[in-house]
Amino acid sequence: MLLLGFSWFILIFGNVQMERAKALKDFRWENRILIIKEASLEQVEDKELEDRKLLYFQFQGDSLNASNYEGEIDLESFEKMMEVRPSENWFLIGLDGGLKRSGKGSPELDQISKIIDAMPMRQSEIRRGKIDGFPKKK
Repeated sequence: MLLLGFSWFILIFGNVQMERAKALKDFRWENRILIIKEASLEQVEDKELEDRKLLYFQFQGDSLNASNYEGEIDLESFEKMMEVRPSENWFLIGLDGGLKRSGKGSPELDQISKIIDAMPMRQSEIRRGKIDGFPKKK
């Protein structure tokens, strides 16, 4: 019986330890993604990002410098996205995993928020009243 309990412990603990790093595609349908390379992002309010299901990943060189995501990521998948348009400094990826916008320089959160708020899925979220900060429709 003790051996069986120990086996379950190893199985459960092993699965927690073996959780793999999330690739960019793993965020699909869960979060919008803002990838920033060699640029900075102004101070952001967590609530504003949370309402928009937005995660940001700020890179300097080959390493992740800052993020509001606490898990491990697969750097290679993010690097592949940044290589698509090497002259761009930021990339906005929608819930569907598609590249929605990219740009040079540092992204402005107000601009990013307006882009997201104009997206059809975001409009649907607002209409359904699932997002705080917007009046709920009756």
